[in-house]
Amino acid sequence: MRKIRAAMRLTTTMAGVLTLFASIITLPGCANEERGPIRSGGREVKSWITDLHNPKPQVRRQAVLKLGNAGDSDPATAEGLAEALQDPDALVRRDAIRAVAKLKQPGGLIKERLQTMSRLDKDSLARDLASKALERLGGTK
Repeated sequence: MRKIRAAMRLTTTMAGVLTLFASIITLPGCANEERGPIRSGGREVKSWITDLHNPKPQVRRQAVLKLGNAGDSDPATAEGLAEALQDPDALVRRDAIRAVAKLKQPGGLIKERLQTMSRLDKDSLARDLASKALERLGGTK
């Protein structure tokens, strides 16, 4: 009788494990499911890209920081960050440089802008950051 009860408990445990495994496989974001919009900082990436055009530098700066955290997850991220590299505010440009340095595939436009910034940016810290980002990304100075 004890062997039967032990076998029943084992069967029940295995069924529970299989049910748990099946529920994990069907979670959103797993293979075979369509992905929703890419998010960073609790918002969709496209809303942060919209904020890059805000007249307030602190809003643009926050957008750059959040896009830097999104990384290569959305192709629009790199385009937005490339635009931010030309922002009139030095703090936004500095943060944009730090953000693009996180990208795995920054693209030619970003490297080109970093090269220009490393030579011509009116902010000396931005020039230094651009040079370091180029080294990290494998661009030539």
